[in-house]
Amino acid sequence: MLYKSLFWKDRDSFAASFSFSGAKEIPKCYNMDSEKNKEKRGQVMKYAERIEKRQSIREYRKKDITPAQMDEIRDFFENKAKRLIPEIATELQIFTGDAGVRLEGVAGYGGKAFGAPAYLVLLTEKTDYAIENAGFIVEDLVLQLEEMGLNHCWLSVNDDAFVKKVLNISSEKEVAAIVAFGYGKQERTLKRLDIINPSNVTMNERKGHVAPKIAQEDIAYYGVWGNPVDWDPRRIAPQVDKAIYAASLAPSFLNRQPYRFMFSSKILLLLAKKEEMITENDTRLDLGATMLNFYAVMDELNGTGGPWKMGIPEQIGDTKKPDEYEIVAYYNLEN
Repeated sequence: MLYKSLFWKDRDSFAASFSFSGAKEIPKCYNMDSEKNKEKRGQVMKYAERIEKRQSIREYRKKDITPAQMDEIRDFFENKAKRLIPEIATELQIFTGDAGVRLEGVAGYGGKAFGAPAYLVLLTEKTDYAIENAGFIVEDLVLQLEEMGLNHCWLSVNDDAFVKKVLNISSEKEVAAIVAFGYGKQERTLKRLDIINPSNVTMNERKGHVAPKIAQEDIAYYGVWGNPVDWDPRRIAPQVDKAIYAASLAPSFLNRQPYRFMFSSKILLLLAKKEEMITENDTRLDLGATMLNFYAVMDELNGTGGPWKMGIPEQIGDTKKPDEYEIVAYYNLEN
C-alpha cells in the first residue's frame, strides 16, 4: 500500500523508538541497534521535544543575554542551521540594549516589540523563495534558542527600510525576519489574543501561552482535497506521521496556519492561501517554518531529510483543491 514501503524493513524496531537525530549520511533502512544509532537515539527527541514545547512569549525579564550565548547563536547560524535553499545569501545580526525601544511601533503585529533583551534579525538577498528560506532558517534558530533555555517570539516586518534605519543596519540585504528573545515571564497568567478568523477575536486569560492550532487530522488530506488521511501505520509510515505532526505545530502569524498538506502518489504537497489579516511575506515565513519542522523530523528519523522543492511537481493528478489555495512546494516521500 501507499507509503508502506517507506523504510519498512525496520518497521518494528522503529515503531518502538520514534527517535530523531541530526545525522545525514546513513542508509534509509539502518540497524537501530548499531552503536552509531544508539548515539543517534540519544539525540533523537531533541527536535520533536523542542517543537512540541516551544511557545511564543511576549513578556520578558530584565536579564541580559551573555556574550557567550550570542556567540553560540552566531556559531549555530554559520555552521549548523539548516537551509531550504543554501545558495541564497543570508546574514544574521543580533541587537541588544535599547533595540526593543527602537523597534516599538516599527516591527511586530500592531507595532508591539515586547521589550525583549535581545533580537535576532535575519537579512537575505532578494531572490525567488528568499523569504521561505529565511523562515526555514529562523525556525531552526528559534528551536536552538529553545535548546538553550531562551524564550522567543517572531515579529512581523512591514517596512524593511524603516527597520534598517532604526537599527542602523547598513547591509544591502533586506530584513526578512525578526525574533525577540530572552528569559520570558511565565509565572503568572498573561492576556493574549486568540484570533480564529477576522470576525472571531477574543481576549482570553490562559496559562502556559497555549495558542490555538488546527488539528493534524484537519491539516492534511489524502489524494484529493477534503479526503481524510488514514494514519494507520500500515498505510502511512510512522516517521511521515510524526513529521506532519511537527509541521502542524509550526508557528504562524496570528495562528492563522495558512497551509495544508496533501498526499499525492508518492509526493507530499504543501498548499497555501493568502490571508487577509497577514502580509504575503508573513505567509511565506510561515511556510518556511512549517517546512523546517517537517524536514528536521524526517532528517532525524531516517537521515535523509528531503529536500523540499519549491513549485509544482511535473506530474500530478487533479487535487480538487479550492481556488484560493495554490501548491507552493513538494516533498518526495521516497527520498
